[in-house]
Amino acid sequence: MQYTKSQFLMWTDVTINVNSINNPSEYIYNSFSIFYSLEKEFSRFLDSSELFLLNNSKEMKVSSRFIDIFNISKSLNDDTNHYFNPLVNLSNIGYSSDFWKGLFEKKWDTQNLDLNTILVIWDFISLNKEQNLDFWWFVKWYAVDMVSKYLVDNWFNDFIINAGWDIYIWWDNQYWKTPVVAIDSPFNPAYIFATLELSNQAISTSWTYKRNWKINDKWYHHIIDPITKENNYEIVSVSIIHEKCYIADAYATACIAMWIEKSIQFLSQKNIDWVIIWSDGKVYEIWNMSEYNLEII
Repeated sequence: MQYTKSQFLMWTDVTINVNSINNPSEYIYNSFSIFYSLEKEFSRFLDSSELFLLNNSKEMKVSSRFIDIFNISKSLNDDTNHYFNPLVNLSNIGYSSDFWKGLFEKKWDTQNLDLNTILVIWDFISLNKEQNLDFWWFVKWYAVDMVSKYLVDNWFNDFIINAGWDIYIWWDNQYWKTPVVAIDSPFNPAYIFATLELSNQAISTSWTYKRNWKINDKWYHHIIDPITKENNYEIVSVSIIHEKCYIADAYATACIAMWIEKSIQFLSQKNIDWVIIWSDGKVYEIWNMSEYNLEII
């Protein structure tokens, strides 16, 4: 039987779908608890979260999970040549504290984006006064991986986790068809760019065509090149497949920040599968997607 439950967590819709002969309701409930606990700890909006408190006090003892998240982020920062960076503060290019109010104002300051200048001693973290960590989206990807491991450890072999279109599929059932995932068209929300079959993998897509805002007749989006502190509109969409959701999405985010030439060079050095859609709508790059029955529509 198929069991499905959705909740709005981490400012996105999270849906967990489990196919099982046994009722998995308890395990689905526990899975959402994982998302909820990470939101309480790492939300940049909740003034009781550890992340919020650290950013305001600049130094404090944190949980072991906080240290783990920081170390993983730092490793990804090194891996992507610093293009994935949890110190980037979107509010400085106009991302309002309440996006839907439309209060956008660009205000770049002397922000320190060097993760190596953060002091970490056991469970103690000290930030510079110009630094604010933001693990908000990263922990969503991390939660997807935690939940997938939790379900597999409890002998569930057929499930789909969809957290704001960061998707993980574990599918071993030989009697069911392999799930098909769609990559939306960046140019028309009513159309699909491509479909592909996916099993026991995560797919994450980052884009520049959503969450845009305008300041003084110039458009901005939510992914910043931390080197130039500007936006890249050469790429409109990057989709990456990986066994870990947090790696897939970190790479996708970093690639949009890198611009097209660097992103292709970076991804070509990784043993992963990817699709990049360029802004002209006609040119795209596809790598090693044949095994997923990728179909361009």
